[in-house]
Amino acid sequence: MVETKKKKEEPKVNIDIYKAWCKACGICVAFCPTGVLDKDESGYPFVKDIEKCINCGWCEIRCPDFAITVEKRARGSKKGEERIERRDETAKREEEGIGPERSITSGE
Repeated sequence: MVETKKKKEEPKVNIDIYKAWCKACGICVAFCPTGVLDKDESGYPFVKDIEKCINCGWCEIRCPDFAITVEKRARGSKKGEERIERRDETAKREEEGIGPERSITSGE
């Protein structure tokens, strides 16, 4: 009998928690509908099971400290590649003079 090993799929999202900004209120853990997040012994959130994440963004939206980000990963990209692509895109916008102080609106 031949057993086939299933390749473990890469998570479809990245969840970044910035502990320096977090005050360990637990709101993100409480609002997570699938139990992806949990608290450590100090009360800070951590990613317990990334495979359960449905990319709803509730943890990010509800965080009063902006200490958590949820990003959908592009198909076929490896961890870290999407950040490089995003940095390249940001640099391109800055070269074109498009930044937070100047936004393009349609209809003008």
